[in-house]
Amino acid sequence: MSLLMKVKLIEPVSRKLIVLGKAYLDVLSSHMEHLDMDKYYYALTVIYHHDGGLTQNALAGILGKDKSVIVKIIDTLAGKGFVNRQKNPADRRQHLLVVTDKAKKAVPLIIAEFERMNRSAAKGISVSEMEIFENVLGKMKMNLSEFRNTENRKILSK
Repeated sequence: MSLLMKVKLIEPVSRKLIVLGKAYLDVLSSHMEHLDMDKYYYALTVIYHHDGGLTQNALAGILGKDKSVIVKIIDTLAGKGFVNRQKNPADRRQHLLVVTDKAKKAVPLIIAEFERMNRSAAKGISVSEMEIFENVLGKMKMNLSEFRNTENRKILSK
């Protein structure tokens, strides 16, 4: 028997979450086709919520994305007519993100669809089970943050 046959196949938790996220976004995109966008729904809702009070750097912090990804997101949303960049009068080096009239019409529809899809995804799952799910996700994120900062990664490099 070869060594490869003795190793157990393990599906990473991240893959399970990616599969769930992809399924969610596929359905969301199909329901939102009429809005002329196929991604960055949540980013747009965050910008809408902070309309005119959010910089690109602040958005990067909220979304946990690096600045180059945020530039791509903003470029896409601006290109589709949902967002404009305006110079920050308090600091001319910064750009504030402002939603357009198109976004002001779209975001309430997106939020309503988030609510509808969240209810659909949670069908048959009790409120307490959803609370446990959210708590588990939070703990896993914290555990991974702590794990990143430990000596554990050195073990694998030996």
